[in-house]
Amino acid sequence: MADDAAAAAAARKQTKLIWEENYWHPNKHRSDRHAIYAGQYHASDQMGTQDITSIDPMFYTDDHRSSFGRDALQFYSIKIASIRGGLRWPLDVFGMVVARDALDNRTRNFVFARARSNCQTITEEHPYLELTGPSRAVVTCADLGNIEIVLKAKGASESEDRDLSFLALPLGRGYCSYDTDDYTSKRSRLELTFRQVARSVEATISARLVGGSSWPEGFQGVLAASITSIDDAELVLLAFEGNRLPVVADDGMVELSRRVVSVEPRDGELKVSVVARRLGKDGDVARRDDIVFRPKNAGRSCGVLDLVGSCKLQVNVAWSLF
Repeated sequence: MADDAAAAAAARKQTKLIWEENYWHPNKHRSDRHAIYAGQYHASDQMGTQDITSIDPMFYTDDHRSSFGRDALQFYSIKIASIRGGLRWPLDVFGMVVARDALDNRTRNFVFARARSNCQTITEEHPYLELTGPSRAVVTCADLGNIEIVLKAKGASESEDRDLSFLALPLGRGYCSYDTDDYTSKRSRLELTFRQVARSVEATISARLVGGSSWPEGFQGVLAASITSIDDAELVLLAFEGNRLPVVADDGMVELSRRVVSVEPRDGELKVSVVARRLGKDGDVARRDDIVFRPKNAGRSCGVLDLVGSCKLQVNVAWSLF
């Protein structure tokens, strides 16, 4: 009897861990090459798929029937600016930041998602959430939709977990410039940095190593994107330590943390950059390279970033209106 009870408890625990993994990683790439290249995302059948937006990125990349862009909200960063109410640094943070918009306001477009079993450790020196979305552009036309934030600080047990932030913000506010706004909860103050991009076109970015090259040892890297109107504000697509470039396919496809950027369609540009720094050298940039893409209403663009040594990254951009 005792063995049966222990086995049942272990099975329940494993089921919970699997459910958490699938629930809190809704933007995780499929393992097959085609899905990684296409930038598609999945949710487990164990979770109701109605909870996650059913609209994929690149909806009209190969279809020109959509003829106009829509205003979109670009998320740059979410910072835990201060804490109180008995909380102390560092924090093990879990929870979600989701957007519900006019295209699909009954479901969630995840910007940040972490299970209790996969917390992000936040320190006073590094207080930013590691964003992994949105999985498609967040449309801000009309007044439909909102941003929902539910964050918790992990305790020694579930009963000791503490609420960190609980917010609901309207999408239709009209974030017209590059804004950093403060939002205060009982135990924290968040700084959200975002910008509304007018009549935008959606760019879905993918990258892969080409020519048999590999990331050089002893270098950490950052792959980022920016748009013309705020060129000095970069959206981090991937940041990694030395020799840890996450290649997830035999043909060199790289798993990006984020891949969707909203771009001004007229007189706008998308710049994709890579920076390589030597480990142990504070701020010592060994190499930086940029590619600039002119936006399209549909179709694809391609370019190559030349890195340190013989390392080359091919960057592909799929364009789509809504």
